[in-house]
Amino acid sequence: MSLEKFIEDFEDAVEDVEPGSLNAGTVYQKIAVWDSLAVLTVIAMLDAEYDVRLKADTLKNCGTLGALFALVDSLPES
Repeated sequence: MSLEKFIEDFEDAVEDVEPGSLNAGTVYQKIAVWDSLAVLTVIAMLDAEYDVRLKADTLKNCGTLGALFALVDSLPES
């Protein structure tokens, strides 16, 4: 798994995010369209694309896309 692919998948999952607009340092909770639906969509994307199951609290605590990627990359597949 690469960080670039992970960010592309994140951008695809969250509605109204411009492709190529995010990077590893992006604090995703500060994205204008970040809401409860975006949280659920990202959780579903992580499950479907990476076979990783995260809770909303875990997602909330990561902060940046780079930190979220590092967490997902470090977890064994479910």
